[in-house]
Amino acid sequence: MSIHRIILLGLLFTFTVALPYSFGQVVQGRVMSLDAQGNMEDLVGASVYFRPIKKGTLTDVKGAFSLDLQGKTGWMLFSSTGFISDSIFVENNQFLHVHLKAANKELNEVRVVAAPGNHDDVATLHTEILTMKTLAKAACCNLSESFETNASVSVSFADAVTGAKQIQLLGLSGTYVQTNVENIPSIRGLKTTYGLNYLPGTWIKSIDLAKGQSSVVNGYESITGGINVELAKPDTSEKYFLNVYTNSQGRFEINQQGAHKFNSRLSTGLFTHYSKQAARLDGNKDGFMDLPLFDLWNVLNRWKYSTDRWMVQWGASYLYENRLAGQNNFDENTSNRFLVYGFGSKTSRFETFAKIARLFPDKPYQGLGLILNTAQHQNDSYFAFKNYVGREQSMYANLIYQSIFDNTNHSWKAGASFLYDSYQERYIDSSFARTEIVPGAFFEYTWTVPNHLTMVLGNRIDWHNQFGAQWVPRWHLKWDAAEDWIVRLSAGKGWRRVNPLAENMGFLANGRRLVVLGDQNPMEKAWNFGATLTKNFQIGTRKGSLVLDAFRTDFEKQWMVDMENGGEIRMYSNPGVSFANSWQAELNYSPAKRLELKAAYRYQDVQADYLTLKGTLNRLSKAYLNKDRVLVNIAYSTPYEKWKYDLTWQWNGSRRIPNGSLAHIHDVGSPTLTATAFSTVYAQVTRQFKKWEMYVGAENLFNFTQANPIMSAKDPFSRGFDATMVWGPIVGRMIYTGMRYKIQ
Repeated sequence: MSIHRIILLGLLFTFTVALPYSFGQVVQGRVMSLDAQGNMEDLVGASVYFRPIKKGTLTDVKGAFSLDLQGKTGWMLFSSTGFISDSIFVENNQFLHVHLKAANKELNEVRVVAAPGNHDDVATLHTEILTMKTLAKAACCNLSESFETNASVSVSFADAVTGAKQIQLLGLSGTYVQTNVENIPSIRGLKTTYGLNYLPGTWIKSIDLAKGQSSVVNGYESITGGINVELAKPDTSEKYFLNVYTNSQGRFEINQQGAHKFNSRLSTGLFTHYSKQAARLDGNKDGFMDLPLFDLWNVLNRWKYSTDRWMVQWGASYLYENRLAGQNNFDENTSNRFLVYGFGSKTSRFETFAKIARLFPDKPYQGLGLILNTAQHQNDSYFAFKNYVGREQSMYANLIYQSIFDNTNHSWKAGASFLYDSYQERYIDSSFARTEIVPGAFFEYTWTVPNHLTMVLGNRIDWHNQFGAQWVPRWHLKWDAAEDWIVRLSAGKGWRRVNPLAENMGFLANGRRLVVLGDQNPMEKAWNFGATLTKNFQIGTRKGSLVLDAFRTDFEKQWMVDMENGGEIRMYSNPGVSFANSWQAELNYSPAKRLELKAAYRYQDVQADYLTLKGTLNRLSKAYLNKDRVLVNIAYSTPYEKWKYDLTWQWNGSRRIPNGSLAHIHDVGSPTLTATAFSTVYAQVTRQFKKWEMYVGAENLFNFTQANPIMSAKDPFSRGFDATMVWGPIVGRMIYTGMRYKIQ
């Protein structure tokens, strides 16, 4: 660790322990809506007003609020448009649960002042909330397609054969993003390759996207950010939900969800998904299918039991997928894999989970939670005559206890985690097996000066059976510098164990020779530093926000996938410097009623030292990564949202690509190749009825595609064959339509 990082962490620790112990009393709470059926949802933007001091606040996107009472007691009023107001007499520092009932009468006219954007102004971490309304702006058939209107996350194909999707955040791949489903680690291990395709979009209730380091409570693997997906809950979901989708490229999907409440305490939900790609497409006439054929089945059954002292959730899920790709005339049952190039992948996965929470009604700031998860994953794949077999058994446990020091201005969380991973892999004639056992412990302290400052200092230590003890410090600061001005700072460390084959499965779709140099047991470590400035503003009665952020990631160790030499894929631990810089500006504004505008610009500078054949280091920008990106999203709805219109334009700047020539030898001063910039446009129109809605849309509206995504496609068994040189869209314009039906 460099000396400046040691000094920084020392100053942060000294600053924290030297803080005054108490700064007055603050009341916190949560406001929810209670409808005629007894369903509860977080109420966003509800007004909270404390009469004695004539001050108030609004609830955030999770229905939460906090307000300094200045030591006084009195009536606190709660109100929201369309709901019956309520009041509570507050005598001391307590946590308030407030349920507002929907008003029965219809409002003749409601003046809504829009507050566009999905940034959480209350959260300490820089967090974006992708709600169901945001996700419905696009087809959103699975998690990988949930970020089309998001400025921070980029999604692309990993190669031109398998159909696997990958995301990028802060200029780095999704392997550096800790992706959880309801705070359970999800997209990791053997699930990394196709995991983004496996989670249906209609199951998703919301997505929390945090840039930079996440909380130590969630683990050690976060380096550039954290994604937490919240699924629909059985006690608040519709009794029945149906979504049917089809598109012009031969894809079909059907999703069904049902929920049943046995009583006020016990409820269950059943979620099913089936999708199929049936058509063989070859838009560029290179002899290869542009998209893989697949059949995917996915089912989830979950239960919830809740009392005033206990909340227990448990369930199980199973998925099976059969994926087939390659040359157009390839048939798995009749084709000779040495004569016709084919790709096949069969995956099955079974998971169970349980979440147990002990609540303390008389001490709402106190709680005890236990998260448990088990998974079994199997994958059998082949790339022509190159076979891969993967097996994974995993178990995860996380025990969390939270309480306060003296008052809620000083809160803390502590706990212990346990991770068990067993991998058995075979590639061609080589076998790999390993077992990872990682117990860990963590402590996180939060200091709050109500309405002014929040600071979180976290530390965790994990003991890896192969790498020994690993220390993870993280620090976050949120400062409400002035009215409508929010400053956030973060710093911290993350690390992860690399899965060289599973995380780079798409790189096997070529004729290159795989060369692994040096360390056969790789890990990655990195520091991330970030700063965010949020300015909320109002022009007349219309609200808006401007968000500026800057992040830097410095690697101590990084596993390199080097394609700079023709005919080879070299993997090794970076012997030099590796870093990523990311800057972004995002404007959200509502210029008129029911009209929302988002405009964002992002610049990324990602560089690393690559090893030449002569043993020297050559610093290059990251391949396939565009430095510049512009996103504009326009959304408009008619009164009562009967019609909704969404349009998104993305401009992706030029990027460096490797020299794919077999004769190319990477050396210092080798000429740089660049791919052209391009634009993509997405559009959707939705018509809403009482219980159902129809939508029609288009992706890649102007039909831009990469001219030759597969090198030597006519000779797929040669050394020059390469389907991994993908930098742009590989399929053209796609028209889709669908229907959603709900029984509340």
